[in-house]
Amino acid sequence: MSALEELLAHPGLWRGRGAGLPAAVPTRPSGFAQLDRALRGGWPRGQLTELIGAPFGSGETRMLVPVLAACTRERRRVMLVAPPATPWIPGWRQLGVDPEQVFVIRAASEDDIIWSCEQILRHPETGVLLAWLQGSRSAPLRRLRLAAGAGDACAFLYRPPAVAPQPSPAHLRIRWQADGDRLRLEVIKFTGGPIPAGQPVVIPRDVR
Repeated sequence: MSALEELLAHPGLWRGRGAGLPAAVPTRPSGFAQLDRALRGGWPRGQLTELIGAPFGSGETRMLVPVLAACTRERRRVMLVAPPATPWIPGWRQLGVDPEQVFVIRAASEDDIIWSCEQILRHPETGVLLAWLQGSRSAPLRRLRLAAGAGDACAFLYRPPAVAPQPSPAHLRIRWQADGDRLRLEVIKFTGGPIPAGQPVVIPRDVR
């Protein structure tokens, strides 16, 4: 074997496009058939998902209730970091979310939020992380991507609309917008394949 062939055979060599698409990412069903089809299975596990939009309280959290309920049925923790307001837990209970598995963490700064998220994502009992980020820096997201890869939780980062044009290490980026009694979801980044084509996915804001 020549020196070049030996180098090309090294397992640490990145082969770029010639290596093909990465392995399929495990998912959790979203609870919405149309959204699961667009996401090729559901919400990614062990990866970051950015949910980009405003204002808070437009149903952007309610659309995650099916996956929250599924995790609490498995006795997996639902962790909320720096939410703008305290969720209405009695309403979540009526929708199947066990409040004993829901934890809210207050954080005073973006650095505290990132640190908390890192610890949560690495913990094996975490089923879902919801975190609200107001900063525009991408470097902390790379840290969160590594932490997410150490577990299999669904990690959702709520971010403001201004960050949509910026590059991001997140596996999935979705822009959401309230549209009457519905939410309009547009996939703007999908790692491992082309962005799902077609019209934006529209789902009800009031999940029952």
